[in-house]
Amino acid sequence: MDWYNEAEKAGEYSPIELAALFHYRYIRIHPFEDGNGRIARLLVNYILARHDYPMVVVRSRKKKDYLEALHKSDLVVGPVLSDGSHASLREARHFVNWFKKMVAEEVQNDIDFIQTHDANVWWYDGQRIVFRSENSGRVLNVLMSNPEITIAALAKTIGINTSAIQKHLKSMTDKGYIARREKDGQWDVFIIPSV
Repeated sequence: MDWYNEAEKAGEYSPIELAALFHYRYIRIHPFEDGNGRIARLLVNYILARHDYPMVVVRSRKKKDYLEALHKSDLVVGPVLSDGSHASLREARHFVNWFKKMVAEEVQNDIDFIQTHDANVWWYDGQRIVFRSENSGRVLNVLMSNPEITIAALAKTIGINTSAIQKHLKSMTDKGYIARREKDGQWDVFIIPSV
């Protein structure tokens, strides 16, 4: 923390470099038995927010790349934990470069989300999803407004046959966009419309 406070005052790093280097150093000392990654990512967002940057999320689908970038920096820094806690920007460059790219992608996704107004474009887990069929968006809109709707009533509302609705629902469920609760049969929609 002393290093961070001094680095913040000195202003020699950009906010993204400071956040990335703080993250790398913190992870290397691994101060707690559990939750170190979560705490590091939370503190990274604190650092970014102090500099008026938007918060970022390391998406689950990018966890392998995240861990690989940390590992590549570990190979440069070496196995001694105290060396990792004093890693330079150059030594942690693999992680810092990955982090910069990830932040740029997250910010671009935020911009795209704000600027996109299209009934076939939806957002899921920070990704832009473009449906080829208008029916996909129509199904999702009905599920959001009427989560207790039956498959037969959904088919009638959309104006397509039951088997086509079932295919839409299965595809969206498999991708994690929607889920049906076992307890009450209602639909939960996890994907966000752009309009």
